[in-house]
Amino acid sequence: MERSDKIAFAQGKTASIVGVILLFVLALTMHAAFSKLNLDQYGDMVENYAWGALWQWGTYKHPPFFGWTTAAWFAVFPHENWAYFLFSAVNCALTFAAVWRIAARFGDGNVQLMAVICAMLMPPLSFLAIKYNANSAMTPIWAWLFVFYLRGLEGRRIVDAVMIGLLATAAMLTKYHSGVVLLALFLHASFDKQARAALLSTFGLTVLVVFFVTIAGHVLWLFEHDFLPIVYAAEQGDGEWLHIFTKALKFVVGVPLYTIGALLVALLVRHDKSEKGPAFAPGNIARLRDSVQGRALLAFSILPFILTIILGFAAQAELSAVWVLPIFTPIAVLIALLVPQQWLQRNIGRAVTVAVIYLLGMIASGPVIAMLDRNYGEFESFRNVPLEAVSDRIDELWLAESGGAKGFYVAGSRGLADGTSFYSRYAPLIVDGNSAEYAKGYLTPELARQKGLVLVCFKGESKCTDASTKLVGPLPAPQDLQVTGINGKGSWDLQIWLVKPQN
Repeated sequence: MERSDKIAFAQGKTASIVGVILLFVLALTMHAAFSKLNLDQYGDMVENYAWGALWQWGTYKHPPFFGWTTAAWFAVFPHENWAYFLFSAVNCALTFAAVWRIAARFGDGNVQLMAVICAMLMPPLSFLAIKYNANSAMTPIWAWLFVFYLRGLEGRRIVDAVMIGLLATAAMLTKYHSGVVLLALFLHASFDKQARAALLSTFGLTVLVVFFVTIAGHVLWLFEHDFLPIVYAAEQGDGEWLHIFTKALKFVVGVPLYTIGALLVALLVRHDKSEKGPAFAPGNIARLRDSVQGRALLAFSILPFILTIILGFAAQAELSAVWVLPIFTPIAVLIALLVPQQWLQRNIGRAVTVAVIYLLGMIASGPVIAMLDRNYGEFESFRNVPLEAVSDRIDELWLAESGGAKGFYVAGSRGLADGTSFYSRYAPLIVDGNSAEYAKGYLTPELARQKGLVLVCFKGESKCTDASTKLVGPLPAPQDLQVTGINGKGSWDLQIWLVKPQN
């Protein structure tokens, strides 16, 4: 192939990759916007925003980074469900872009395009990531951390060391489970002779300095707040060894099952009765051992998986593939490398066709899923609770009682308070965990009385008023509100207390 032909080929594949990623963003956004009655079933997405809007170094459940990114997004975009689903889709797109840059080190444009398509066809990197939370937020961070790790191995540029340190901090501030990827890369850098030279240099020192400096604020917050998120994580699960072992077994089996779609499209690239040769080329994977970048990819693919299992048993935690979505990122690259080069050159169009049909089907399925959902009765958790309508009603009451003063505090039932923080036009801030103790870093009784407070609870919910009475004293008489499910079925009785601001 002449040089001009190679340039044209590379440009063509770049356009195809960018086009497929953009189509994915459109398809996932439309699918979610058409199919979802609420943002998610458990109220996690409104909780993300409610935490992020506080701009604290942590919450009682999790470290803060994915809340910060949510709040930053909605500082620009409207507080609408479609905008949140667009955020989820862009988060996926960032992962695919990193997959592309990883694959570029191991294959030509066809391999890169195939890797991106394989990533799209794995549910943990697409459908399961519609719900933006700590798990899906980790995925592009891990992926880009590895991209800059590879760049560091290749050039030892200080700017790459700084990015590794920053992304390592972002990973840990998203979910503590990210420690497994940091340990995996550290083990590779320690035991690989070529990588060890970078670790034991100014490059490695820069990574460590940047990491410790940027994570120091969270460490101080942990000391000041009795290590709340670590305690919360340690309390998850029942500690029963049978449950732990069963979950671990499901995790081990579930990971390869999630790759079936990608493997099938890889087989489709090869499948033709008239074509001779093996369907897969495992030798391409074996040859990864010949370079430091290849060995790093193998470490990134295998070690976080193994370390997750070890950590699960050590912490007596119940594992789930849904909690470690980032481990599927390198698998997409490995599957693309498994396809023999001659089949990719000849039949990559088949994979593109499958991807386009898949994405169009994603769009078309949205209204169908919504129609089926609307035929159900009451849903568990917040799948059918009209959080936006509750927020609108609170806004009406707040306007009438206080003149629409912005920045009040909202407490009460999880989901209801978080939803009000997200949807309200008056930018209220939550009382974290509905606990005056958890919120002590940013909220005092004096500030609560000054700004005003709204308490919203499911009627009869015990202890729902505890935090508010500690902050503002005796509450006024509640106002009763009954809301009907988004699909017109089921109803919930709520109570709302309004404490006017004392300016």
